Amino acid sequence: MKKLSLLLATMLPGVALAHPGHDGVGLFHHMQDILPIVLAVIIVGGYMLWKKYH
Repeated sequence: MKKLSLLLATMLPGVALAHPGHDGVGLFHHMQDILPIVLAVIIVGGYMLWKKYH
């Protein structure tokens, strides 16, 4: 429960409105810019974990 409350507390600033000129909310309003990089990291990391344990 302590970890969950810490996670929620760290995400509260992300609920704030984005700066003018953007349609997103908070920290996630630039997600479309970095999404390809995030997906590549997830895929490569998942592949490395799969190779390690299989």
